[in-house]
Amino acid sequence: MRAKAPLRTMDVMIWFATGPKLVLVLRLLLAAVFIMYGTIKLLGGQYYYGDWTIDKATTDGTSLVWAFYGYSPFYGRATGLFELIPAVMLLFRRTTTLGALGLFAVALNITLMDFAFDYPEVKYFALAYTLIAAALVLSDRRKLTFLLADTERRRDPVSGRRASRGPGPSSGDRGR
Repeated sequence: MRAKAPLRTMDVMIWFATGPKLVLVLRLLLAAVFIMYGTIKLLGGQYYYGDWTIDKATTDGTSLVWAFYGYSPFYGRATGLFELIPAVMLLFRRTTTLGALGLFAVALNITLMDFAFDYPEVKYFALAYTLIAAALVLSDRRKLTFLLADTERRRDPVSGRRASRGPGPSSGDRGR
């Protein structure tokens, strides 16, 4: 009798992250959070806009960061777009992978900023959003592998068959 191979942590994480219902819930949660934050930024909220006199001795890091981002209203609204567009992409199955990749980059930046400037209230939420985005990317790893694989070895993620090279001469007709 053969012993079962021990489950590796990564295998368990991938199995958990690829459950269809869980993936849907995570997509909707992440979309709702980033649609809210992106919309707030687009409407001119969250950052400190206007005149500032900043004294390093009396201003904490959190206020300094908000003032920096609010220094340029264009930049503040652009960050809102970078949150809103990928979040909306999560709502459509066809664009979920691209939306998850975009939100992973955005959430990772927010997480690094929150930990670097010690935002005690929200840094663990930001970390959770980053991990959720990573789980969504992992759940679409077959699509990403297909997209990034060498065209000679590319296989269809559903059927497992070698993907078509498209119209044109076959490999045997090259150079004739």
